[in-house]
Amino acid sequence: MRRSGHRAPAARGASCEGLTGVTRRWRAASRRQAAAAVEERVDDAARALNALLLDSGARPQLDRAPGEPWQVHFHGADDSYAVGWSAGCATGLAMAIGGDYAGRLGVCAAPRCDRVYVDTSRNAGRQFCSTACQNRVKAAAFRARRG
Repeated sequence: MRRSGHRAPAARGASCEGLTGVTRRWRAASRRQAAAAVEERVDDAARALNALLLDSGARPQLDRAPGEPWQVHFHGADDSYAVGWSAGCATGLAMAIGGDYAGRLGVCAAPRCDRVYVDTSRNAGRQFCSTACQNRVKAAAFRARRG
């Protein structure tokens, strides 16, 4: 992956396995937390999120590559992708739940989609995680009406 002139090292072996496990846990946890926030159970979402923050064991740190601006990264005891990734996601979700966006978290309304999103629309009317999901649902409804 290439971003702002840096090249992230490739994840291999145990690092990939760790990231896969974290990804599975995060997918389920973020969906539960967003659903709790949508259902106005923000206290439940906050408690679960605090556990994830603690579990990641990572701490924020400002890092700077030569010639680049400062960036926030997350480091833990093993400095693996899994730790950094899970801490970054937990922090982002904590900022949403602990800020003005707790009521703007949503779970995609498309069948078989479990993605969560932050609704940044003006009227807070977003129902889908992406235009792809929205188009799929609208096309299916159109086909169903046509018979």
